[in-house]
Amino acid sequence: MAKKKFYRYPLYLVARGLAALLALIPRPVLLPLARMAGRAAYAAVARQREKTLENLRFAFGKEKSEAEIRGMARKVFENLSETCADVLQLNRLTPEGFAAIVDTREAEVLYRRILEGGRGLISLTAHIGNWELLAAAMAARGFQGAVLGRRIYFEPYNRWISGLRASAGVETIYRDDPPKKVLKLLRENKIIGILADQDIDSLKSIFVEFLGRPAYTIIAPAKLSQATGAPILPNFLVREGGKYRLIVGEPIRPETWGQDEAVEMITRAWMRECEKVIRAYPEQWAWMHNRWKTRPATEAGGETGDSGARPEMFRQKDSVL
Repeated sequence: MAKKKFYRYPLYLVARGLAALLALIPRPVLLPLARMAGRAAYAAVARQREKTLENLRFAFGKEKSEAEIRGMARKVFENLSETCADVLQLNRLTPEGFAAIVDTREAEVLYRRILEGGRGLISLTAHIGNWELLAAAMAARGFQGAVLGRRIYFEPYNRWISGLRASAGVETIYRDDPPKKVLKLLRENKIIGILADQDIDSLKSIFVEFLGRPAYTIIAPAKLSQATGAPILPNFLVREGGKYRLIVGEPIRPETWGQDEAVEMITRAWMRECEKVIRAYPEQWAWMHNRWKTRPATEAGGETGDSGARPEMFRQKDSVL
């Protein structure tokens, strides 16, 4: 059993106090401060900076100069800091407040059209723009559902984040919760939000081409869609100036493919939609994540394959996922 780290709770109290102060600052003042904090983090946090630069060089090294790549990397940190600043003000935003900073009109049309089918909706997004604000903005428009996430290692932090979501009308379902929670939600013709763009080697995954390189990609969204008939809608809340716009990809329906090939084809389809948006808004994706950590067995070096240790929701004996 891991030893308890005594400093976690004091740091948590400091973070809560600082967050409470920042939440009181008007947004037009807060966002420039957040960008400054992002630039400071870029200079100070060497490990995440170097991973961001490494991934950006891989994706854009043939198209952009080193100076342009470093400029993009700084903006990645600035965007992440702005994202955090907006999330801290979640519990202060009214439906009118969301309408003032988030444009969801295009997405709302597709959401309603899909929900007319009565099978629910899998809202699939990535760590780009402001993914937390996405669910809250749609809840403010009257769309009911929950987000699927993992528990944070330190329970007070976990309660804090889930509380912020709850204050905006968004329920959190955890990966180790019984799968019937997600299935019930879709049977009630509601929405489940999934962040699926990271390498999570503890979950059942396959290799899919992503930004020019095979990436270990979870198949849970595809399996869930296949099992329930719920369409997947790739959608991404991206920053445009001081506001956000929710852009949508092509809806992905499981019946498009045969039973045997559906999981792979669905996974490839939503990954292509993710890649389109990341290429269009590269400064807004979380490039510091080690997205290509797990490597195919045919490649030398790197981690390979499926570790087999899956949270409850993804064990075949318990779930269709």
